[in-house]
Amino acid sequence: MNQPKKKILFLTSEISPFSETYQLAEFSKRFSSYVNDSEDYEIRISQPKYGYISERKYILREVIRLKEVPIKFDKKDKIMSIKSAFIPNSRVQVYFLLDKDHFFDINPLIYKSKNGQFNKHNFENYSLFCLSLLESFKKLFWYPDYIICNDWQTSILPMLLKNNYSNHEKYQNIKAINFIHSINSNRKLSIDIFDKFDLDIKFKKNMDILAESMKFFDLNIVLDDDKKTISGAIKKDKLLSANYKKYKSKTLKYPNDKEALVDFYDKFDKQIDKL
Repeated sequence: MNQPKKKILFLTSEISPFSETYQLAEFSKRFSSYVNDSEDYEIRISQPKYGYISERKYILREVIRLKEVPIKFDKKDKIMSIKSAFIPNSRVQVYFLLDKDHFFDINPLIYKSKNGQFNKHNFENYSLFCLSLLESFKKLFWYPDYIICNDWQTSILPMLLKNNYSNHEKYQNIKAINFIHSINSNRKLSIDIFDKFDLDIKFKKNMDILAESMKFFDLNIVLDDDKKTISGAIKKDKLLSANYKKYKSKTLKYPNDKEALVDFYDKFDKQIDKL
């Protein structure tokens, strides 16, 4: 008798061809497509709906249950909305989070304004994205076994999951995994944002969200190249290095081609089987 497929929600800030600034976008497309064709997993993928993404070109459709997703943000009630489409030439369903206040004005640089400055609202935007997707489970009646996050953008998710949903039975067995694709200087988060999401977690005034989140994830996976660029950067950073050693972490080679993707998937599968 076949075992039911394990369910994965894959959260990312960019997916090719909808949005793309670095290797995360192509990886999001290729990895989710490969996993979706496997016999072991059902995967759904989500990213914000930036204003420049054409709903007509990519045929975004309303999802009746997700037309209104209520959340609590900054002590106020807020309604989010989610539409769906498919990655072109695939069977992978993508959920796009819509919100005119936080994502409509974002340009193709995504994390930067047109003058090249880091968007000061990035952390609030992506925290809102994470919270909205967590709340969407209640509307869909669909709860994943695993949530895969990617880089600093979605690193707040396990904090939300373990702090805000600890008393919700259907959330208690969800495992959170982070794929680390890059190490950059834009991962310092002002903890003032925690109040907006009712996060009762004590940190220093300006925290390294990527490093601090490693203790909340059930597994951290570093995607490295032949030159060991990412693992080298982690070793040079005191906090990242310490947390990599202290909390469950693994380094895998970035899958540049189909053969490498098969190998990456096999190793990934073995790692989450241990969780």
